[in-house]
Amino acid sequence: MSLHFLVSISSDTENLNGVRFFSSFFQESEGCSITLFHITRLDSSDSSAALMEMWKNPEEGVEGKLTTGAYKALNRARRHLRSDNIKIENMKTKTVQERYGKVRDILSEGSAGLYDAIILGRRATYALQWIFDRPGDEIPQAIIQEATLTSPLWVCTEPEEGRKNVLLCVDGSASSMRAVDHVGFVLSHTPQHRITVFQVSSSNNMNVQKNFEETDKILAKHGIPRERIQHREGSGLSVSGAILAEKNRGKYAAVAIGLEGNQEGGALGALGIKGGTAVTLINKISKASLWICP
Repeated sequence: MSLHFLVSISSDTENLNGVRFFSSFFQESEGCSITLFHITRLDSSDSSAALMEMWKNPEEGVEGKLTTGAYKALNRARRHLRSDNIKIENMKTKTVQERYGKVRDILSEGSAGLYDAIILGRRATYALQWIFDRPGDEIPQAIIQEATLTSPLWVCTEPEEGRKNVLLCVDGSASSMRAVDHVGFVLSHTPQHRITVFQVSSSNNMNVQKNFEETDKILAKHGIPRERIQHREGSGLSVSGAILAEKNRGKYAAVAIGLEGNQEGGALGALGIKGGTAVTLINKISKASLWICP
């Protein structure tokens, strides 16, 4: 079964981190297809005029109408993907005008298209954030708070050259086991990457070993051999801190977590904000993508 990803593209032509990560992670893209998705903002200065003009080459699989900013950003994204040997027939471009707000429009498309993951680029710098769009982490922060999020969300910062493999964080929760299933499915298509199953140390070592065994069984169902898997325990003042420390140590390309783990709660939970570890990691992660599974 092939993989199908939704990549959200803003009008900021410098913010193509989702596209860059996809290109660097999937060196062999035969089993992947990608939809580049652009939402034209209601307050876009050139939307009323430019929405009257169709893409110049509709035969290349473009749905919708484009503003000038959308044309530039999508065209650059397509050129980047094609330069990395991703076939044009595996790419689709879709544009819509904002209807319910960017967050809900992305989630609506993600649900309708049955994508394996929604990919967002997060800016490494905030200097120009208000010129182009919202703050770099506002969209992913809002998405993970939506009850309608059903697809895994990949939040991508500028990828660092040479990084590979996936840090798969588990704690025995249903959400983290769904992350295991997602990682197993994706990495069954990418044999060049290994998986490190990581759990922050607890007082109950029996539970840690049980989680590792359960993870191995799920990964095996996706055809991931045991030699591609290693187990690690970590510790730190916080779960997010331990994850970030291990991410830096192992130079992983991606970190996968469940949205709501067994250790969630605390001040953020009291405020009605779910996924405290995910919220923190979205703010702090760099050089690697963050895969969040609801």
